[in-house]
Amino acid sequence: MRIAIMGAGGLGGYYGAMLAHGGESVAFIARGEHLRALQRDGLHMESAHVGDFHLPQVDATDDPAAIGSVDVVLMGVKAYDLEAASEAIRPLLGPDTFVVPLLNGVDMEERIGAVLGPERVLGGTVFLSCNVIAPGRLRHVFNGPFVFGELAGGLSDRAGALEATLRAAGVNAEQSPDIRRDLWRKFIMVAALAGVSGATRIPTRAVMADPDTRALFEGALREGEALARASGVSLEDDVVARHLAFADGVSPQHTVSMLLDLRAGRRLELDVFQGTIVRLGERLGVPTPIHRVLYAALKPHVNGPPA
Repeated sequence: MRIAIMGAGGLGGYYGAMLAHGGESVAFIARGEHLRALQRDGLHMESAHVGDFHLPQVDATDDPAAIGSVDVVLMGVKAYDLEAASEAIRPLLGPDTFVVPLLNGVDMEERIGAVLGPERVLGGTVFLSCNVIAPGRLRHVFNGPFVFGELAGGLSDRAGALEATLRAAGVNAEQSPDIRRDLWRKFIMVAALAGVSGATRIPTRAVMADPDTRALFEGALREGEALARASGVSLEDDVVARHLAFADGVSPQHTVSMLLDLRAGRRLELDVFQGTIVRLGERLGVPTPIHRVLYAALKPHVNGPPA
């Protein structure tokens, strides 16, 4: 398959690196010093899960029009850039090209579909952690699956072809017959962890080690669970217990992107997480007091350090 990575940061960079390392044709779309490092010295991967490797030459550009049409676009930009990025990838689209977002959230697919057409979009969610530690250098710290599927439900040939391609490259990937359930399952966890870790300025293991921050995280999970069920999503009865067990088992290096962005003084995806939960809670009559407080605590930093 011919694959483009729109936003070759931690997640996009990881999947692009694995696919290129496995022999697939991959084009990386990046910018700034990260792009210059990719063009100059290729891509370096550090991973205790798949092994360290270096791709000395990669196809990297900041201009999608220089690539031509591809089979699949993996969308790895920040949520606040999503509409602009969706418009920018039009030159990559052939008759059957489809897009799979790597972003967190429960409405990313609809936002891409509003620009490019809903028929071009699969739902996607990632249970993996990989960070850019320096321009052109990635560190892979958690090897959870990349789950994707048709928004209408069921299995499809195009999702099956992507699954086979990813697995052949050594990626933990699976096609889901109910991707909306999977999107909500992930969203509940990552929104709670992003909010608590961001507000307390501590990484995942530290959140779980203190009984008060752990209880705060569990309360935020339960608010998200109640909201998902009110939205008509069918979740497992033990979904909160599963998320707590997951957070207990992550490596000491596991740090959510909200905290990394906060530390670096970057814009925050606060509206994707706490903003979405507060708005939907108001619409559906579901109380979300913990997420409301987390939203208020982080809002002064949403566009970088407050003046």
